[in-house]
Amino acid sequence: MVILLISWQCTFAQVIHLTEKGQHEVKGQMLYLRDTSNELTLNDVLTRTLTPLSNLQKSPSFGFDRTAYWFAFTVTNTIDENDWLLEIPYSPLDEIDFYLQPDSGKTWMHKVDGDMYPIHNRDLPHRQPIFKVTIKKGETKTIYLRVKTISSVQVPVILWTPEEFHIAAYRTQMINGLFFGAMFVMIFYQLFLYLSIRDKTTLYYVLTLIGMANIISFFQGYNFLYLYPSVPRLNDDFAALTGPLFMLFSTLLTRSFLNIRQFSKWLDNVLVGNTIAALFVGLLMVIFNRQISYQYHHFFVFLHCWIILISAGYCLYKKYRPALFYLIAWVMVILATVVFTMATLGLAPGYLGTNYQGLMIGCILQVLLISLALGERWNTLVKENQKAKEHELKRRQEENIYLEREVRLRTEELNLQNVKLEGLNQIKDKLFSVVSHDIKEPLTSLKLSLALVKMDKLTQKEFKDISGELEGHLDTTTDFIQNLLQWAKFQLRGEETKQASFELVPLLDETIALLTLNFREKGITVKKEIEGSGLTVFADIVMAQSVLRNLITNAVKFTPPGGTIAIHGKVSDGKVVVSVTDSGVGIPEANRDKIFTLESIATKGTKSETGTGLGLVLCKEFVEKNNGEIWFDTEDGKGTTFFISLPQPKEHVAKDYHHA
Repeated sequence: MVILLISWQCTFAQVIHLTEKGQHEVKGQMLYLRDTSNELTLNDVLTRTLTPLSNLQKSPSFGFDRTAYWFAFTVTNTIDENDWLLEIPYSPLDEIDFYLQPDSGKTWMHKVDGDMYPIHNRDLPHRQPIFKVTIKKGETKTIYLRVKTISSVQVPVILWTPEEFHIAAYRTQMINGLFFGAMFVMIFYQLFLYLSIRDKTTLYYVLTLIGMANIISFFQGYNFLYLYPSVPRLNDDFAALTGPLFMLFSTLLTRSFLNIRQFSKWLDNVLVGNTIAALFVGLLMVIFNRQISYQYHHFFVFLHCWIILISAGYCLYKKYRPALFYLIAWVMVILATVVFTMATLGLAPGYLGTNYQGLMIGCILQVLLISLALGERWNTLVKENQKAKEHELKRRQEENIYLEREVRLRTEELNLQNVKLEGLNQIKDKLFSVVSHDIKEPLTSLKLSLALVKMDKLTQKEFKDISGELEGHLDTTTDFIQNLLQWAKFQLRGEETKQASFELVPLLDETIALLTLNFREKGITVKKEIEGSGLTVFADIVMAQSVLRNLITNAVKFTPPGGTIAIHGKVSDGKVVVSVTDSGVGIPEANRDKIFTLESIATKGTKSETGTGLGLVLCKEFVEKNNGEIWFDTEDGKGTTFFISLPQPKEHVAKDYHHA
């Protein structure tokens, strides 16, 4: 009895006092026991002397160790709050046995959690393991945790009052939502860009972004919570393949972007070899489930990032300018990966391995910098292409000395080609100018907002206001991307028209309904007047809808709050004529001649709405593609009316003529 008493006093010398509501981090106030046999029961542990953790440790971190660990700590409640939540904010732990000291004469309360059990087994359906704990005021309870996992043994423990936990979880969810939202915006933007230009480097960048987002989502528990909550065995497959797939995609991106084999075959072979080794180990992990340590993944990923960093530096040394931004981008990832990997391997404080904000910030910075690198790469390719054209022109001019007849013919051909090339270059310059401004600005705002939220510098009202502005930026960006992709596809590859007969009025009503929120936001009244029983046109319905949406959106932009937009439709001379009239200030005379060209000046709307002028260019090309016409009538201080005319089907024209 004396020995047991001494052991009890030694084991629970440190007591955690719950003195206020909120969170209480256990930190280094735990005792631990390494169970090398993996067979100790709670009764066995109660008779053992546990070792105290270092007070300098914020949370226990023992690296990759398949041995079972026991942790113990004592809690004294001094406030009027009986219900508590014990959170272990590290999702990849496999098995967690929770024991709560009973009242006199009762058995210890026992619960289990971890990613080996379905989400519905948890006390709360949360991405992290959560245990409900009842400790009444004045009570002192001892808690034991048994942890066994094939992932890194990291056991941060936080005690929460329920209300404060849900508030903190909501804030974390908002920050993570902004991060994944930014990643998805960039993924879809790059995907749409790839569908337009068919550049394989852009596709590899999309896959790399998906791989990066998947890694963070896995470690934060979102994959388990949302993708397969009832199939925990998939956690092992995701853990085995998440890292190797990211390495595969980023290797394809690096080789395509840097042309690394052209500069150094040795570096290229090392990069490919390391990736193949990681994929092979990942497949072995899937086949021989839970028999191979996941620490190999961390070594491979760590080495992978350094190889890419060295490759980018070498290409920059060889005067390949696009490698500069690519090099800086991977420096950001290296810093975050080093800290995370060292913590996961038990070489750094454990809280660095469970704090994913560093990885998130590194990913965002990498996304922005690689986007700049892609732009620089495009500029380099354009310059090389231009030099090739100049060389070809010079060669042809030298041949013209010997062939006078061929001189005239080829000179004419070259002049025509140069005109086309200049037009394409103008399209390209406008494209990159618009993209760099209208995409970078909302992403910069989003990045700044993430930083402010991370530093807790915003009140709830300020955050709500910023969220509204961000939503407006993203809506504008979405409309812009839709117009940009349609216009780029039309210019670079040509857009096939699929003309058919359809009623224009339902399409007009649908377009007005889609813009209802825009009207309400500015208090705009829409008046629609249709002459006759119906407006049947023969055109491409998708192009027609795009034209109507752009014209009405443009009218909303220049109509002051509380103003009126009038939409009128009629049949005239065998064509359907639709007009959209705003009550704005009209188009300045200096801008009228350029209104349907790329040189048009994008004027801010009545509420500082931004635009590029691309919508009207798209309208003109789509209307003319369908054998129609577009024009406008404007008056200073009184507004502007845009008109479009589209042909009717031949049978309607003949019927109207016969009736007349």
